[in-house]
Amino acid sequence: MGNKQIRIGQLIAPFGPGSLYTDRHGIPHVVCGLDHWFFRWDETRGLVRCDNQTEFERVEPRLSSLLHVDRFCAPPDFRYVRRGSHAPPNAMLYVPAQRFPRWYRHTRTGEMRRFNLHTTRIDRPSDGRWQPVRFVAVCANGHLCEFPWKDWIGCTCADDGNLILTDRGGSDLTSIRIECKSCPAESPGHKGKNLSGTTTKPNMETGEQSAFQRVGITCPGDRPWLGEQANEQPCDQPLIGALINQVNLYFPRTISAITLPDLQPRSEEVVRIRNEVEADQSNTGIAKTLWNMNNRAGAVALIESGLVGRGIDAERAHIEEALESLFDPAGASLFSGVELPSDPESDLLAFRRAEFNIIRNEVNDPERVPNLRVISTSVSIDLSHWFDKVNLVERLRETRVFYGFDRLEQNNKPLDDMPDKAMRQLFRNPPIVPQERWLPAIEVFGEGIYIELNEHSLNEWQSANSEWLENRLDDGYIARLSGIFQTFPPLGMANRSWTSRYLLVHSLAHILINQLVFECGYSTASLRERLYISADNNAPMAGFLIYTAAGDSEGTLGGLVRLGRPERLELLVLRALSRASWCSADPICSEHLGGQGSRLANLAACHACILLPETSCETINQGLDRAMVVGIPETPHRGFMSRLLTNTYVQ
Repeated sequence: MGNKQIRIGQLIAPFGPGSLYTDRHGIPHVVCGLDHWFFRWDETRGLVRCDNQTEFERVEPRLSSLLHVDRFCAPPDFRYVRRGSHAPPNAMLYVPAQRFPRWYRHTRTGEMRRFNLHTTRIDRPSDGRWQPVRFVAVCANGHLCEFPWKDWIGCTCADDGNLILTDRGGSDLTSIRIECKSCPAESPGHKGKNLSGTTTKPNMETGEQSAFQRVGITCPGDRPWLGEQANEQPCDQPLIGALINQVNLYFPRTISAITLPDLQPRSEEVVRIRNEVEADQSNTGIAKTLWNMNNRAGAVALIESGLVGRGIDAERAHIEEALESLFDPAGASLFSGVELPSDPESDLLAFRRAEFNIIRNEVNDPERVPNLRVISTSVSIDLSHWFDKVNLVERLRETRVFYGFDRLEQNNKPLDDMPDKAMRQLFRNPPIVPQERWLPAIEVFGEGIYIELNEHSLNEWQSANSEWLENRLDDGYIARLSGIFQTFPPLGMANRSWTSRYLLVHSLAHILINQLVFECGYSTASLRERLYISADNNAPMAGFLIYTAAGDSEGTLGGLVRLGRPERLELLVLRALSRASWCSADPICSEHLGGQGSRLANLAACHACILLPETSCETINQGLDRAMVVGIPETPHRGFMSRLLTNTYVQ
């Protein structure tokens, strides 16, 4: 892969290992697996491991506990060696990508030729040029294969044959035809066949097979991102044709966490040591593995040697206490008055609740908590009926981890069989020893605004509009929404109380983001939402965090936080609600006709009103209905915040 073609953050999503990336020259590549990371190319020795991989290590204890992987590594940044200068540490490191698909078509003659994954240069013919084909084949197990050109037409040639691909430029696949000129004249291969039906998925309910299944073509289990001959057999999933730019070709599995402070009383020395360990995380991942193996002495000795190497003196007892506060996130105390949920919760929802319990309170101690600063601010009188809390998050650190991918459809239980599933998918030779397991991750430092809805007003709104909610949210829609794992549904049966709460909070977050981009100085793709939603009777949640999501040149200069101040937030909310109250696609958008979106999980929501770039939304734009916030043109009074717009002049 060429230098600086993909930003480091994009290697987590959407261009993680196993994804197809088209470079600046229009050549598609597959991003290589983790076996190929942290190597540089030497002309005499070939691939050489980097000088010090621990430089890229990152530690996030809560994510480690959830994913069962003790350490993470940031993708290597490219460091160029200038002529005549000394090479910096870990110089000339690439995240490699290999040529895929291998099949190319001559633009003038239609002749097909197959190259290798590692082919670096293709000579240009005297007339025309070699162009990569547009089709590959995938299966639900995550395999990525070449389109079975020969098997599809029944070609029996021993080699690649003399395949000719003809594309007449029609509107469907019947205009694309493949044939083999070296097959006997009366054979099926010589007669050829068009590609009609090859991209249609089988229907499990009716038993209808895919086009490949009907002719006996099975998935070979190819994994080109892991290199040649990295097949995984057997594979029982049907093979399906796909375009190389198809949106469901690659669904990265990512999860993120905001670094939370340790609120237990600690001595200044212990706090100092913890901050030093967090500032330089070399060997911290291995130390955590030793800690989890009950080898505390080994973990302390490893961290002590690192501190001594940096000229920092510390007693072993203090180091052990600092590691205990760092490696045991469950041991961090909570603010007083925190209510515990009455019903069991999923791991993902409990993971999110831990953040909710911290971020809804003030955290303002830069010496003890350098990576999170939350300042409580007042709520204006006009908004106090709807908003209970508004906090200014002046600093936060988010760690995002990539732990695999899906193809065709997203898995609703992505954490099952972790970390073994991720190791098998991302490594050709999966690490067996726990301290050698790692996953890609990046850290982003940013700012944000936390808003929590008034629980009493929310319950009143649900009670007053119960009949309307019952008609709008039928059982089928509730089942579809709760079937999306990113919504963190309750473990039991989802009901209208949870569904309406989720739609309200999620839609309001989108409405405010769409307005914030006009006033805060960030682009839409640079903002992200983080939802805290639960309908638990004892510990309900109805809040959201809007924060900066891109750690690049835009920086975090307070442009977002300042808009959370009372004198600015009120006008911002009014303008946002006014824009959302009418969509240019109304009445079609507001009628919704049973659901919108890929999973029919949206109601009154479209690209003309409240949808966001998919990287900004937790659920990839699913679970939205602006009617919950501002009503619809026929019944504007049904919205939770509709009354705020009544008799209000919005500039």
